[in-house]
Amino acid sequence: MHDFDYACMRRCIALSQESLNVGDAPFGTVISKNGIVISEAQNDYKTKISEHAEIIALNRAHSSTGSANLEGCTLYTNVEPCPMCSFMIREFKISRVVFALPSPYVGGYNRWPILQDTIMSGLTPYFSTSPEVIDCFLEKEAALILQDTSLWMFGSNVKITDPPNDPREK
Repeated sequence: MHDFDYACMRRCIALSQESLNVGDAPFGTVISKNGIVISEAQNDYKTKISEHAEIIALNRAHSSTGSANLEGCTLYTNVEPCPMCSFMIREFKISRVVFALPSPYVGGYNRWPILQDTIMSGLTPYFSTSPEVIDCFLEKEAALILQDTSLWMFGSNVKITDPPNDPREK
């Protein structure tokens, strides 16, 4: 990892705090290419449920580059992308994903392996090859923001041996 990676993840963590400060979920995303930040975003779930930080940042990167092909870009986010965001990452052809906190309940890498799915890689031109994924990067720093929220399900210390009750089992 390079100094730039640390700076981008720390910016994600700061964006997640800003999001929390305005009453939204604490998520932040930065997208870079060739050592230059091309977009960033914080969650806007309160405005529209699908406005996750990753999707907003992907759309902004698309606008700033004029292309939906973001090959060569790195997406940084403080929490593992959900399945919805993971599909979008694959469609935008992001080459590298770096996240701090794993999401073993709703993650698109740990729970549902969308980011590393090789079958999708053959569905060109719609999806890219699997991006390089770096997980648990600055996890302890990112966890500090979430420790006082109700979002107990993120991070390495999740007790996945005791998952929440599935309402479909009743």
